[in-house]
Amino acid sequence: MERAQGFGRASQQCEYDRWLLWRCTRTAQHGDHFYPWSRGGATSMRNFVAACGRCNTSKGARVPTATQRLRIERRRRKYFPAGTPVGVGEWVRA
Repeated sequence: MERAQGFGRASQQCEYDRWLLWRCTRTAQHGDHFYPWSRGGATSMRNFVAACGRCNTSKGARVPTATQRLRIERRRRKYFPAGTPVGVGEWVRA
């Protein structure tokens, strides 16, 4: 259910960058952890990013930069339903 919700709020489109400033135009096929699970990223909707296969595999287990996080959040303001938090990324709390 959460996976479908994540794809729905992203309009079934990849949320990662294409050519640095623009959003990737491919269809989302993967639910990705923005902060990788293997590096301590939470399994939560805040850490969920809809991704195409190419963007997801090229990101791998790397931790995205603060600039990448800000770009996704800025774009999310345009396509997330009103009142939905646009923040991305969450670490597991110890």
